[in-house]
Amino acid sequence: MGRPWSGAMSTFDASLVEQVKELRKDNEGWGALTILLELEEEFSYSKGALPSASSVNRYLRQQGLIKPKEPAGNLPSESCEKPKEVHELWEMDAQGATEVKGIGCQAMINMKDGLSKKHCMAFPVAVKNHNSQPATRHYKWAFRLAFAQSGMPQKVQVDKDSVFIENTSRSPFPSRLHMWLTALGIGLCFIEKAPPAQQATVERSHQTMERQSFRGKTFARWQLFFQHCQKRRQRLNEKFPSRSHGGKAPLQAFPQAAHSGRHYSVDQEEKLLDLQRIYAMLSQGKWYRVVSSGKMVSLGGNRYYLKDAVPKSQLQITFCSQTNLLIFRNDKELVLDRQPLKGASIEDLMEADSTSLVSMFKILSTSPDFPL
Repeated sequence: MGRPWSGAMSTFDASLVEQVKELRKDNEGWGALTILLELEEEFSYSKGALPSASSVNRYLRQQGLIKPKEPAGNLPSESCEKPKEVHELWEMDAQGATEVKGIGCQAMINMKDGLSKKHCMAFPVAVKNHNSQPATRHYKWAFRLAFAQSGMPQKVQVDKDSVFIENTSRSPFPSRLHMWLTALGIGLCFIEKAPPAQQATVERSHQTMERQSFRGKTFARWQLFFQHCQKRRQRLNEKFPSRSHGGKAPLQAFPQAAHSGRHYSVDQEEKLLDLQRIYAMLSQGKWYRVVSSGKMVSLGGNRYYLKDAVPKSQLQITFCSQTNLLIFRNDKELVLDRQPLKGASIEDLMEADSTSLVSMFKILSTSPDFPL
């Protein structure tokens, strides 16, 4: 009763249309071809009485039973070019969690300068088990400690781990760690080829640090292990001969790698962060999201309510650096809403105030157990 159905499959019998709908609901993995075959074999329909596969697909999309295919977005990022100067590019990676006698599982975050091979940081993160990984706050502190000693690099090269990028989406939005680095004036680039084609320098450092710092050793406290790692790292940088440098240690071959010249300190981090750098980066991007049944979309872990959006529809999202607003457009590219960016204030990026950062910086060098 009521107004007749219009749209895909509107010329077919209502009972057939309902049967298609129920078969899809009961079997989420079935596509149009499977449903049509099932109607022939189990419900005695002839091929001539059935719609085409394309009609069935259109109908299932209209009913929200097929998610719209997410287009590939545009994530602004730096290119990973071979460095020509010291501290032009650091490679960073976290080793899988390894059992260290006396203190349990540790995931070592290593950073190496791409040209001089200077080992800029070896930061052990205490994790629960072998399947655990460092979180955003752990990477930030590894960076802070490295920046305080060696200065800030121009770029950092990483893999496509979820802490750096929404690796489950074809349209990833920059993570908070990505935006924090950008606000500091440090580019983030993602490897496109698996090691050793890329990221080989830092990958080798995992085995080097394991042999140098904890294989066959026992530590009573995390702090003792942390201090031992820094001592071994310093020895590798200053004294240990490197084949790639003709038998010289990294800082013997490249004494200018001692510091990048771009100074950092935790008490000055708030002043070093520049949100305009984030806005400029985001203005180059484009993202796609499907609207939830509650008219919400998620972007970078933050949710946005769009009162005029159609549930299950796909939106295009861009950023305007002149207004500093996200722009939400429907599939016809009509603007539905403009909203402020969430999660990108100075406070959000730091996740603490300057006093707390200075306090934690001191605690990391004195706490017997892992304080993060």
